Parts: sequence; C-alpha cells; structure tokens
Amino acid sequence: MRPLAALLLVAAFVVLSVQAARAEPRRWRVGVFLLGALWVAVAGVTAALEDAAGVSDPHRAYLLVVPWFGAAVLGLLLVGFGGQVLRPATRNRAAVASLVIGLAVLAATAVGIPLYLIGSTPATMALAVVLLLPGYPGLALLAYALYCLGYLRRRPRPAPSAVVVLGSGLVDGTVPRLLAHRLDAAVAAWRDERTRGHDPLLVPTGGQGADEPMPEGLAMTAYLVAQGVPPECVATEDRATTTDENLLLSREILRARGIEDGHVRVVTSSFHVGRAALLSRRLGLDADVTGAPTAWYFLPGAFFREYVAALTVHPRTNLVGLGAWAAALAAMAYALTPR
Repeated sequence: MRPLAALLLVAAFVVLSVQAARAEPRRWRVGVFLLGALWVAVAGVTAALEDAAGVSDPHRAYLLVVPWFGAAVLGLLLVGFGGQVLRPATRNRAAVASLVIGLAVLAATAVGIPLYLIGSTPATMALAVVLLLPGYPGLALLAYALYCLGYLRRRPRPAPSAVVVLGSGLVDGTVPRLLAHRLDAAVAAWRDERTRGHDPLLVPTGGQGADEPMPEGLAMTAYLVAQGVPPECVATEDRATTTDENLLLSREILRARGIEDGHVRVVTSSFHVGRAALLSRRLGLDADVTGAPTAWYFLPGAFFREYVAALTVHPRTNLVGLGAWAAALAAMAYALTPR
C-alpha cells in the first residue's frame, strides 16, 4: 500500500466519521468509519515497514493486522467473562460457554494467520478462511468501542425537557453504588439546568425484578428526594424491565404530562451509554445520553455484555458484514492458491 494512498484513505474515513457524527452521533457507522481510518493507517505503516525491510508480501498480511488484533481482544474478553466458572458462587452456563468460545476464538486466531501465510493447497486455505472468521466480530468490537468513545466525548445539549435516569438492580432493596452514581450524575445535571433557569423533570425508571422487594423506580425516587430534590420535580416510572421499556415508558410519562417538545437527557453508566444511545435513536426518542462514573474493574465485563447486546440491535447488518468478511477472505485465499 503506497503511503500517499493510505494517507488519503485515512483522511477520507476521518471526514466521513465527522460528517456522520454531525448528522446523527447515535449510529454505529461513526465507529465503523473511525475503524476504517485506523485499519488503513495500521496497514499503511506495516506495509511501509515491510518495504523498508525488503520483505515481499504477496499475501497482503498487513491487511489482517487489525482484524487479528480485534479477534484477540474479543477472545480475551470472552475468556475473562468466562473466568467466572472458577468461582463456584457465580458459575453458570453462560460463563462456561463464554470460556469455551473465548478459548476457541484465541486458538483459531493463533492458528489461522500462520496457516493463511503458509497454506499451499485449497484445503489449507479454506481452513484458514474458516479460522479467520472471528476477525469480523473482532472488527465489530473495535468499531463499537470507537463509536462509544467518540459519543462519550460529546457535550449534551442544554435545556432538556427532562432528565431520565435508567435503573439497574437493587441490592437488598437498597440503591447500590453503581445506581447511586447514575442518580448522582442525574441530580448534578438537573441542578446545573436549574441554575441556568430551566426546570427539567426528573424521571427515574425501573421495574421490580424477581429478587427485588420493590420497583427500582421507587427506590430511585426515595434516593433523589433524600438528595434534596423536591418530590414534585420527580415522575417515577416503575414498570420497565429492559432498556427499551425504560425509554418507551418514560416517554409515555412525559407525554401524559404534556411534555413532548424538546429533547431529553438520558443518564446511565458509562459502559451503557453506547447501546442506550443506539436504542434511543431506533425508538425515535430525541435524546442525549450521558454516562456516570463506573469502577474500572467493572468496565471490561460490563462493556463486553453491552457489545454482545448491541449486536442484536442490528442483526441483519451484522450478518451481511460477516458474509462480506468471509467473501473477502475467500477471495484473498483463492488468489494465493496455486492452480
């Protein structure tokens, strides 16, 4: 890959990402364009180093550096999540499956690259293509991470009509630290708007889980009132059991109060911002999603779960992407197979 061509492609992807973010920042494609820029940049640098070393690369292996890295990160996250099987108190089928799949992804990635580089028969190249398929979910993971990082850096618009706080599980009927951080961030946003002369409604949202003595929304409301928020400034939503329902039922409350104009601020944990933003756009809710601080040790597992859940937001797109990735690998392998 020529340096000038790589530089122009990187610039083009960056421009596309900026334009996409300005048009609608709550789209995964923003991260896809950023990933394109990163992919081309890494491939260009790797190709330049190979040229400087006088290495001939008919396999165009530099194109696989980023997918290989993404697959490796995906495998490590799967293994990390599956590591719960080592703790009997948290052992479950999902953790076992995650551990097995993670080890398989790491093994396939470790074997697939060398096999692709040394394969000389149709059978070995076909096997290499299969082993390199985890590159697509690895790429999707990197694109999602870049999208989330970009969205988190955005400043929310001022003067929201409401501040919606997404619930999470209670612990022994009380607000745990994770949820308290969300509520504290919502109170800070609400007070900031009040100092600017605005009066947004606070909407804590969350239903009652099977192991909870009360709906999350009621416990959240009690916490807000204890923090000095007047009860008349709070509208409790206490039926939602998913993020979709959090957003939809909160919108119903706002409409019932005649609040339909303007945008809303949605407050959740930092690891949850990306998927919550995707869902708010899909549901037609004009919203800015902001994140509350999360303990660092909680982030990897929580972010991985959010990524897996986010894949289901666009299932057809991801199936098409996987097919395109498989076709590209097959084309590269076919071109290298002796005939």
